Amino acid sequence: MIIIGIVAFVLFFYHSFSTSLEEEKKAQSKNFIESALGIIQHFHQLELSHKLTTTDAQKMAMRTLESATYGDDGYFWINDSQGKILVQPYMPNLVGLNMTNWADSTGKYIFKEFAREAKNGGGWVSYTWPKHNSATEYPKMSYVAHYPAWDWFIGTGLYLDDMKTNIFWAVFRTTGVLLFGFLIFIFTTFIIVNYFVHQLSELSVRDALTNLYTKRFLKEISPALLNHNKLTDHHLTVIFIDLDHFKSINDIHGHDNGDKVIKQVANVMVHNAKKSDYCMRYGGEEFVLIGFFKNEIDAIDMAEMIRHQVSEISFKNDEYEFNVTLSAGIALHNNQSDDSFEKTLKRADVKLYEAKIAGRDRVVL
Repeated sequence: MIIIGIVAFVLFFYHSFSTSLEEEKKAQSKNFIESALGIIQHFHQLELSHKLTTTDAQKMAMRTLESATYGDDGYFWINDSQGKILVQPYMPNLVGLNMTNWADSTGKYIFKEFAREAKNGGGWVSYTWPKHNSATEYPKMSYVAHYPAWDWFIGTGLYLDDMKTNIFWAVFRTTGVLLFGFLIFIFTTFIIVNYFVHQLSELSVRDALTNLYTKRFLKEISPALLNHNKLTDHHLTVIFIDLDHFKSINDIHGHDNGDKVIKQVANVMVHNAKKSDYCMRYGGEEFVLIGFFKNEIDAIDMAEMIRHQVSEISFKNDEYEFNVTLSAGIALHNNQSDDSFEKTLKRADVKLYEAKIAGRDRVVL
């Protein structure tokens, strides 16, 4: 849809912008003719004020317009009312020739068209005419005007192929800039949207208090964990952790201090876990650590390290200090007997219950 939109935009932009540029170039040619008429009028005024003779005034006007070329091949030409060419900068060999009965390659009598449009207040004439240093005639449009006092026809034109080429490259460059800006906008929008989607995804699987993964994430990651378990000689292991007597901590020391305990336990888990391990807040004061361990001893060492470090932390409630303990149950996934990850999780929960029954503050495998 984006590609279709871009193509539609380019086509629409090319059509509208090229039309606009074409009209602008025509308006520019018309303005050039008005400027040329102003130059002729200036010298005519010098003639009327007797500062110049008619011949000198006309010669100076022709010389000025003859040198007033512009752009790549832009120039002014002048014919008198009899059809004689007075000014033709790029084809001086034609100056003095009469073009009354000249016809272009399409059979159009050019001078007659010039005279008709010019005497009707000025206008455009389409015809064919050779380019500079070329004998081949090309389609051209000229705007012609009439200066009645000297009975001159003044014109300047545009070669259609040159105009279309110039318009094409102008539109191409402008379109390129716009498309580049549009692609930058799309890319930036994609990055921003992707960032916020990632953030929302993280929020949906991260616990707000501890920043640990949630129970929902465990359901999403379990298929990948089982697949990886088939490819490694390490054992997929679940360590189920629960704080001992946590309800009494909230009742005695308040929920704010209870949250501090929860966060501190999470920090201890993350600090001890391997980069490949997943630390989760399963719910309330329950935590789960999932990872791949070489053997049961390594899994027990991990659980004992967390249990010991948590028991060593002193929490403060105003002037009182208190400590917390935790119990943990460990289960290693068995590909033969455990057909689902939920069974391994349930066995770890059972082991946690056994730790509670045995007196808490301990790890049971």
